[in-house]
Amino acid sequence: MNFRTATFRQPAAALNAANPGRGEFCILHSLPVGPIEARWRACLANSDFPTHYTTPEFFLEPMLRQRRAFAILSMIGEEVTGMLTGVNDGDHVQSGLSVRPQIAFSRSADRGRATASLVAGLVSEAKGAKLVDLFVWSDMESVIPPRFRRRQYEGVVMLDLSRGPDALFRRFSENKRTNIRKAIKYGVSVEPASTPDEIAAYYAIYLDWSRRKGLPITPKEEFQQTFALTGNRLLLLARHQGEIIAGLVIRYFAHGVMEYAANSSLDSALRLRPNDLLHWRAIEWGCREGIAKYSLGGAHLFLRKFGGEIVPTTRHRLDLSLFRRFVIGDWIVDQAQRARPLIPDRLTTLARSLRGLVRQRSA
Repeated sequence: MNFRTATFRQPAAALNAANPGRGEFCILHSLPVGPIEARWRACLANSDFPTHYTTPEFFLEPMLRQRRAFAILSMIGEEVTGMLTGVNDGDHVQSGLSVRPQIAFSRSADRGRATASLVAGLVSEAKGAKLVDLFVWSDMESVIPPRFRRRQYEGVVMLDLSRGPDALFRRFSENKRTNIRKAIKYGVSVEPASTPDEIAAYYAIYLDWSRRKGLPITPKEEFQQTFALTGNRLLLLARHQGEIIAGLVIRYFAHGVMEYAANSSLDSALRLRPNDLLHWRAIEWGCREGIAKYSLGGAHLFLRKFGGEIVPTTRHRLDLSLFRRFVIGDWIVDQAQRARPLIPDRLTTLARSLRGLVRQRSA
């Protein structure tokens, strides 16, 4: 196990104004064992929003094996009060994405104090980096130190599974309900993948989908290793006349949050509406399993039609580069976007190119 514990003191302004006290953090770079693991899991058990990427199993993700993954735990004495996870690529340290914050707190924690500890740990982890990005749910943005520049994002559609499947179905758009009924009428069925051959069949669909969309392709071995994580992954497969035509990947934490992670389907099968049905079966599964929330991983129209609440997120960015070049690059694009209705598209493209040039020179 590779971890260190540190204490810090800083001015009350950097902490929650009502709690200018002392906090502690623990930084880990591998799967913990012993008391620290037990305390981490105890915190998750007392959290309102535990996701898979806030658990110790984050370190087992195949995609992270060639990267420097880290976890930071906020602590009061021996008690873990919160955690965040991320990746340190040397120049760039990042926790989460705009559609996937990787942070959670104990219900009993002083969130301001715990956040201050997590941020202090993140800055400590980022020594030598040029850029630090921290993504959080927007209701947390007031407790992040003001030296981090904020950018609001649309966030994700979030379903409250405690309502039950029938109540949730009634909140779907009329079009969504119609598509689900059509898929069932067409004879589309959905079942979890249960064999390596089924995963291999889905991988072929994933390859076709990724090539059509121009997306990066995960190597087959890593793909299969990901689905070996059966304690936090669910692959639902849609079939028509015995043929696998689409799949939906769910990442979850038992009795916590499940997240829409990926979806691929045959282009020729889209008329059968398998993707609408896949999400509906995932919702039914989550309700049966006692999952609390379903994060749909985005907020575009297809997802909004499932009727959930749109929960915004915020990126907090700390630019440590020479002359704050990332801030300058962001400013250039922001100005171009504000003026976009008044200027030709080619000038907007030029602004993006300038931001890229600024970033390259800061690398």
